[in-house]
Amino acid sequence: MIRDIFDIYNRNWSQILIWSFVIILPVTVISFLSMIYVYTSENAVAPEYFSVFAIILNFIICIPPFMRMVIVYKQDHSINSLEGIFFFIKQFGILFVFTGIFYFIAVIGIYFLFIPTILALVFLLIFPFFSEGRNVKEIYKNTIQVIMKENISLIGELLVIFCLNIGCWVIMMLFLAQYENNIFAFLVFRVLLNALVFPIIYIYLTLRFRKEISNPIME
Repeated sequence: MIRDIFDIYNRNWSQILIWSFVIILPVTVISFLSMIYVYTSENAVAPEYFSVFAIILNFIICIPPFMRMVIVYKQDHSINSLEGIFFFIKQFGILFVFTGIFYFIAVIGIYFLFIPTILALVFLLIFPFFSEGRNVKEIYKNTIQVIMKENISLIGELLVIFCLNIGCWVIMMLFLAQYENNIFAFLVFRVLLNALVFPIIYIYLTLRFRKEISNPIME
């Protein structure tokens, strides 16, 4: 799979570069600045919950063009940059709504021995790779099938990815608390990190979850 990941990356580097600049960069900037605003606001309530939501949303919202790129590539086709951007816009609404709903379930689940929290986070990190389904029922069905099939190994894998994202943000916020004048430097660092790492993770997860890649769901 590692060979496939780098092969796809190398053969689509121009699209990846454009999407990183047009999609990942502004989404990361908005997420970062919104977190700073909430943390510095005197009226903010539970800013840590908002920060985690911003981190998760930042990761999920940018998935669509990279996912589609992998699927059409495995079908011996190609996708241009504009098609990826349009697909991002098309999927934005459902990704935003689903992320908000399941993040709320994850937060509430903290008070129920974390079981709903874990299930909601696992669902949250899988469903974007099936978000192009014809309806909500199909998205839910395909996501549940992957969860049931992969089971424990899937949970561990996704928690590692989740913790890496949260960990990066936490470390940056700790530094930010000590060096208040370096906000721009940390923003640039985070944007570059996301632009470099996110596409590789998206390619890997698409290959991992879309096992029917030779017969994609997308129209």
